[in-house]
Amino acid sequence: MRKYPGFAGKALAIFNVAAMIALLSGGRASAAPPIYRSNVLTAQHVTLPGTHVAFPAPAGARPASDFVGFDLRSRGIKFVIIEKQGVSYSEAASTLTPEGLEALGIKLADSAPTTINNVPAAFITGSNISGGDDGSVAAQLLVIGNDKLTAYIYGYYPSADSSAASTVRNALLGCIFDPSPVKADSGGYSLSSGGTPFKFSDEVGGIRYYTLDGEPVGKEVSEAFYMSAAADNDVAPEEKEGLADSMLAQFLSAYEYTVDSRRAVNFAGLSGIETIARFGGTPRKVRTASGGMVTRTADGKGYQVLLFDDFGRVYVLSGIAVKNADFHVSRFMRITSTFSIVK
Repeated sequence: MRKYPGFAGKALAIFNVAAMIALLSGGRASAAPPIYRSNVLTAQHVTLPGTHVAFPAPAGARPASDFVGFDLRSRGIKFVIIEKQGVSYSEAASTLTPEGLEALGIKLADSAPTTINNVPAAFITGSNISGGDDGSVAAQLLVIGNDKLTAYIYGYYPSADSSAASTVRNALLGCIFDPSPVKADSGGYSLSSGGTPFKFSDEVGGIRYYTLDGEPVGKEVSEAFYMSAAADNDVAPEEKEGLADSMLAQFLSAYEYTVDSRRAVNFAGLSGIETIARFGGTPRKVRTASGGMVTRTADGKGYQVLLFDDFGRVYVLSGIAVKNADFHVSRFMRITSTFSIVK
């Protein structure tokens, strides 16, 4: 079974060529590619739900069904878009060392800074480590962002296909980055704040965020509610509790926790599992669901509901609270009760 999306998720940095060469000293740095100052939206540009990048999809490319991005299977080309809210471009750029790129699944061959519509970016070429060490799958990566949001756009293609390399490069450098908050079509479901003070904050990569008073998730929020829908093969009844356990472990990976309660639920005709867990420990800095770093207090509660439909989708609703935890968990329940399927 495929792995479900985890919930793991400042000033503008201006990089010159010399700085990037020093940053990537372990790999070969080339002269910067042309600076794209005036990309404009065209009929070819597509903005996938929940993302902040208008992407010029090559002819024949279609939105993928099992990841955020585009698939051009007839040519062996794949584009994957991963966004990290609460992570600034300067923070992201500092990790683009050969070792940092290997952690992202790319073996570095070349790198260069650029700007796209006056937004700082890094353009990287290499090979896809996860595709094998034989170099048969080439990779290009565009990292672009501002002080609150960074988008990683991967392009994978057969390394022997020079035409594919050009197609991928033109698509990556032809994108338009728009960091404005978005509220996108979210996979056929609706959810509201249920009369609580939680307000919609943003939606990134298919994960919808609600925070108290609508505060951006990149800030040091103590209470937040997250919603996503993951597509996968049908989950057998005997696997559902195991899936609930593994997803809770991902969500609360920064803490030592114990499960307080678990029960069967049904919302909008979908059966599911609700889990409430208590966590504690020494206050420390942890990475939030949006990718930002915050200091968490010692005690709190995590809330999670998994809902299963008949088409292989799993809807994941999660909340975390470290102040007035019981009070906020009751609010999370109220938000969850508004879940419905959009016909």
